[in-house]
Amino acid sequence: MQLNLDDLSNVPLDDVLETVERRLGRQLKRQDGHYSQWNGTAGFPTDADTWIRLAWRRTEQLNTQTWNGYEAAAAIQGVPRPQWFAAAIWSDPTRDVVWRGDEMTLAGDPALSQTGDITTDPHLPDQWWTDLQSSLSNLAAHPTDRVAMGQAHLTARIHEIYGDQIDTTITDWACAHGDLGYANLCGPQLTIIDWESWGMGPTGWDAACLWSASLAVPTLADRVLTLFDDALSTRSGRLSRLLLCANTERAFRRTGKPAPQTEAMASVAQSLLGELP
Repeated sequence: MQLNLDDLSNVPLDDVLETVERRLGRQLKRQDGHYSQWNGTAGFPTDADTWIRLAWRRTEQLNTQTWNGYEAAAAIQGVPRPQWFAAAIWSDPTRDVVWRGDEMTLAGDPALSQTGDITTDPHLPDQWWTDLQSSLSNLAAHPTDRVAMGQAHLTARIHEIYGDQIDTTITDWACAHGDLGYANLCGPQLTIIDWESWGMGPTGWDAACLWSASLAVPTLADRVLTLFDDALSTRSGRLSRLLLCANTERAFRRTGKPAPQTEAMASVAQSLLGELP
């Protein structure tokens, strides 16, 4: 039986941490480590005032798209993000996984939330929002063959929930971070972190993800809609928001348990369906 590594704080890791220290030549400040409870990653400050992110993949499930995102992002210009230095990659036959440790600069400010969503207004300065707008614009113009959100996935999810008569064809694509929630945004000085899954997506995908993550604070969600109206009011922007509504409804149907925003997302979905040709 495979060991559950979804939350690394619950499993013995001394040998793994010793290996990453030896390979990257850094001492981890283990007591200050941060562990994700969902995706099997962990991060540690080091004795060199850098940050090392630890991740794993099952040996049979290695995927270049999500495996080299940090080093591939080194070519992106005009977006405040950690500077990537080096990586250590090794096989662990005992656990049947491959480990990867990426060393990068520390973000100057903390992430705005421990989860992708946010429940209180962080009262970010206007400059933060201006910087975010310019950053996403610069990112959108970056050429890449990576994919953050593809046509097939978007179509399948929307048709599953709202029926296959909806034309989900995306004609406008742009480079996107791919997971733009508040756990990956730092402030009050903007830094965008977690570049694991960036790539091409529908125009407006990042703004749609940020809108969805803001719904618990209506004034914040409204601000996102206003600031990114040029992308979110397009056909691809509306389809991006509809996909996020579909994800919420899909989770509700599968579990029978409504999320805090299930009802609000259902209302938005009806409006979007009326706006789409």
